[in-house]
Amino acid sequence: MTSQIAFRAPARSWLDCLPLGNGSLGAMLDGDPSVTLMRLNDDTAWSGSPRSELGGGAIGAADAAHQLALARAAIDADDPVAAEAALRPLQVPWSQAYLPFATVALGRAAETDGDYRRMLDLGTGIHELVAGTLREESFTSAVHGVFAHRIQGAGDIRVELSSPHHVLRSWNGPDEAGVLIRLPSDVAPGHEPESPAAVWSDDAGSSIEGALVVGIAREGDATLVVVATETTFAGLGRPLEGTAETAAGRARARVDRALQDGWTVVRAAHVADHTGLLGGVELDLGKAPIADDGGELSLDERLARAETHSGGAVAADPALVALLFDYGRYLLAASSRPGSLPATLQGIWNDEMRPPWSSNYTININTQMNYWSAYSTGLPECGEPLLDFVSALAVAGTPTARRLYDAPGWAAHHNSDAWLLTNPVGAGHGDARWTAWPLASLWLVTHISDAVAYGAISAERLAELWPAVRGAAEFALAWTREDPDGRWVTSPATSPENAYRTDAGIAAVDSTTAMDLTLVRAACAAAVVVGARLGVTSDEVVDAARSLVERLPAEPAIAADGSIREWSRDRVGEDPHHRHVSHLVGLYPGTTVWSPAARDAAGVTLTRRGDESSGWSVVWKAILWARLGRGDRAADVMNLLFRRADRLEGPFAGGLYANLFAAHPPFQIDANLGFPALIAEMLVQSHDGIELLPALPPALADGRVRGLVARPGVEVDLSWGDGSLVEVRLRALAGGEGDSLRVRYAGVELVRELPADGELVLRSVDFRQSAEVVS
Repeated sequence: MTSQIAFRAPARSWLDCLPLGNGSLGAMLDGDPSVTLMRLNDDTAWSGSPRSELGGGAIGAADAAHQLALARAAIDADDPVAAEAALRPLQVPWSQAYLPFATVALGRAAETDGDYRRMLDLGTGIHELVAGTLREESFTSAVHGVFAHRIQGAGDIRVELSSPHHVLRSWNGPDEAGVLIRLPSDVAPGHEPESPAAVWSDDAGSSIEGALVVGIAREGDATLVVVATETTFAGLGRPLEGTAETAAGRARARVDRALQDGWTVVRAAHVADHTGLLGGVELDLGKAPIADDGGELSLDERLARAETHSGGAVAADPALVALLFDYGRYLLAASSRPGSLPATLQGIWNDEMRPPWSSNYTININTQMNYWSAYSTGLPECGEPLLDFVSALAVAGTPTARRLYDAPGWAAHHNSDAWLLTNPVGAGHGDARWTAWPLASLWLVTHISDAVAYGAISAERLAELWPAVRGAAEFALAWTREDPDGRWVTSPATSPENAYRTDAGIAAVDSTTAMDLTLVRAACAAAVVVGARLGVTSDEVVDAARSLVERLPAEPAIAADGSIREWSRDRVGEDPHHRHVSHLVGLYPGTTVWSPAARDAAGVTLTRRGDESSGWSVVWKAILWARLGRGDRAADVMNLLFRRADRLEGPFAGGLYANLFAAHPPFQIDANLGFPALIAEMLVQSHDGIELLPALPPALADGRVRGLVARPGVEVDLSWGDGSLVEVRLRALAGGEGDSLRVRYAGVELVRELPADGELVLRSVDFRQSAEVVS
């Protein structure tokens, strides 16, 4: 990976800053040559504590059973508005929020007149600043667990620390500075304006305490600044441990080790680790355009040119597509590493004390999309935090399923946080379209079966995750039933976060939805697949799951207007252009092979939904078009993402900010993290054998890629020119299964043996000469 993001001026706002991260520690750098602001995030910096979820009260089992019975009776009576009212008492207030941690202001005296450049090298994870005689480098090291910064060409430096949290103690000396903080015990989301933005408490165990420690040392003509953060967060599902003082001791130990090892050692270890993780995949779509004077275009200049090009951004600057692909993989590695918490709605970067949607885990699409690229673009390690989270959430969601629904297994709803919230949120007045959806567990465990499908998980790791998979299927089996007319029912059901029109008003609850039935089937199929991989030969849940998979429809129903039916019967959506396309979840990220009729209906659905949407929805729609083999339409939708977000109007107009962060709006990282999966889906699909260039956009007619991963654990190197395949090289990865592969290109399918310790090479002529035409 050789991509770089460069600017010729310092950042003017947080969304101009460039991001660094090691999974646990995030930094946003503004590149100001006089006083640089290093805004720091710690992945464990959340409001609240393990007691937060039930702090606002939770309904008991008997009352929940009564309300659920009322809701189901109202649905049976075709009164969804009454059903929604019956479900509101099941709600707890809200999830807790992911928060900023602290800021290091670094001042120095230097001659900064002259050429200015700040640059982030995605291949090394190093930020560079050049201003006159000033030279600086910065990175966040996963090896040493610190933020490291080296200054050359400056005299004495000044370090000032600040934090938006309660400061318990601070110090600032010539060799070390630090601050001890206490975070709020509660932060209400912005959609609860009547509630305090933040509540603070001195009660032990009610909130996180933390520390930031800065070490300063001279090394030749340079000054080293090393930063570490720590908190009292002790792990998913565990109570808080220690104090801000003990956290400071752990942070200081990491700072001291890094300073003792020195810049050369710390930098080399970081680069080796970073390139080892990200360097396995390389996408080349051509050279970046140059300025009229032959010089390099800055990123903002490239975006401006691409946005105004008559053929669209993809045609204007294919290399910009490759840059955003590299950036998405970089951001995933920077915000999700083994041992860290999963990436939030904003990855690991947030500067607001009341962030949009609490910067939480929104698990009805957004958290899932964050990880769509992990396996197909060779970052299985970065998927580990999500799997850890799912495993812990299953434990937390087991009593929730029993108390709210008298059901076995485990349930989670549309929001969660570092404290493993599994109850429906909404504070008793939340809209059913986003509160009344208990099937997050079913979607989340498909990431485990995906790891199996890509050959990216060991048997030992899979055994650790088996209770979560089995529990999700157990809940699905209890939640799903066949009514006397032979219709499948998952009542109460919603299609996140959509609603439909009735004579009595807008409603969201139904007896079932396309998404519900798709996820029930997917979770049951996951239990069958994972159980088989683990050698589970006699298990009542697996047996029942296998039976239900065989009985449920493999694809959703088609409505009278030719689209995919979203609800239990044909209904009129409140918003015909709604950003969620939940009823297409079986097409992607699902892997079921849909019939031609269902695929046509999916195309009708996407066309009627429209292209314009929030950033993550634009990416999902583009991937769906790619899964349908429509590279032209995928590119049309993808072009929308390359607009300048700060110039758009409307609540759901997706684009890119100056630093390439994607807009919901406002900033939300799921589109960035999902984008590499879109490119991978255009180039290689593997849900039904391996298909090469199934949705190549005309504007990307020439290129090559190295290191994509296809099911069942096959590394793919691919090159193409003039829109046609040149060559593909396929190699079995450790953990991959099967000795033969079905490889398809341009309507021709070849079945070939894949050498265990070699590679299979195919060229376009191999497909032209074959008679194995796919019908």
